Amino acid sequence: MSTRAALKLFVLSLAVFGLAFAARRMFFWDIKPVSWEQDSQPVWALETAFLLRSIENLGLAMAVIMLAVALGLWINGRRQSQLR
Repeated sequence: MSTRAALKLFVLSLAVFGLAFAARRMFFWDIKPVSWEQDSQPVWALETAFLLRSIENLGLAMAVIMLAVALGLWINGRRQSQLR
């Protein structure tokens, strides 16, 4: 894997995070966790908000991992070029 590929995956995962975050904030801004709300909420809205939140978490975790991989590859490439 090259540094460029890792950075592309980093940007892609940030885009997935951003889209899921924007969709949840635009369409499901009033959905609260079950224990916080006394009134009943539509189950489909609660499940969709949970799904979008899960996608946000996965996108953010993937972005952190890809940034670490890109940084490691960049450091390794600089070290290899200094040894030559």
